Amino acid sequence: MKYDIRRLCLSSHVKTHESMKKKTTTRLIIGIALAAIALGSALYAYRSTTKPKWIAETTWIYVRHGDTPDDVIRQLNDAGADTHCIGFQIARKYFKFDKAIENGASGAYRIGEEASAMQVVRKIARRQQDPIKLTFIGTRTMQELAGRIAQCIEADSTSILQAMFAPEFLSESGCNAANISSIFLPDTYQVYWNIAPESLMQRMLAEYRKFWNDERLRMADKLHLTPQQICTICSIAEEETTDRQERAVVARLYWNRLQKKMPLQADPTVKYALGDLMLKRILNIHLKADSPYNTYRNTGLPPGPIRVVEKATIDAFLHSAPHKYIYMCAKEDFSGLHNFATNLVEHQRNAKKYHQALKAHGL
Repeated sequence: MKYDIRRLCLSSHVKTHESMKKKTTTRLIIGIALAAIALGSALYAYRSTTKPKWIAETTWIYVRHGDTPDDVIRQLNDAGADTHCIGFQIARKYFKFDKAIENGASGAYRIGEEASAMQVVRKIARRQQDPIKLTFIGTRTMQELAGRIAQCIEADSTSILQAMFAPEFLSESGCNAANISSIFLPDTYQVYWNIAPESLMQRMLAEYRKFWNDERLRMADKLHLTPQQICTICSIAEEETTDRQERAVVARLYWNRLQKKMPLQADPTVKYALGDLMLKRILNIHLKADSPYNTYRNTGLPPGPIRVVEKATIDAFLHSAPHKYIYMCAKEDFSGLHNFATNLVEHQRNAKKYHQALKAHGL
């Protein structure tokens, strides 16, 4: 049997070519399928990381010094975030989230409800923290002030108190331990939540110097008082009356007594000396308190403010109209306001009316 060698070779070549063509087509199809899968996965992952409303509602995430990634993730979960989704896991690795936390990405981060997993992770990992509002008003003692501040920032009240009374800060501020409270002016300030106590003291000192501008210093100089002395007088006025308009009159009254070399005889200073600011009535036994803050036993101003003074009270005193009052007594209508007098006889009449009202009410 004879074979056509050329035909056999050609047939074999055709079969080989067709086989290779099928393999190429198959590979191409598989390649396209794999590419489609990869593209689909990539698109899914991208959409998962960039999908808005990853967190249920606007919230704040607080990352403390020493927190672990798990601590932060727990906060995110508590805020309604899905930290198990692929989008978070991808963003977590891409932005080296865990390493950033371990390296101290402390701070406060405001997370809007429209934020995606990628935006949240990137914000924290890159330490793009948001300022918080530090507000303190109506505080009396430095301990109370430190506690109020500690409610707003990461530092605790003990470290804040230490920074307040640090010798270096007292020296720089020109104050002492008794009048350092005059540096702290109640207001709302924007600071970073993880601000160091020492840095916060510098911020408060800068705000104090900004407030005591040339104009206010000139007005204080006309009264022959320093800013610290102004704060001391105003602190007594704030404890005497809650009426903002009356505070200026009361502050000027005590200034009048200073000019006459009269003891201030301010009841709030006795309460401060006794350590009982809630004391309702001052009795003769209270007036014997042995303290530099007892203005019944000591002439001149006490060593420092008896509370943290508001800016409005300082300005009210600086702009107050002169008057000749040197005595004051609570009004008999128990309104919290006062009757003022320029002489002792008039004052005694006012005091008699008040005591009669107390007796009538069985007090």
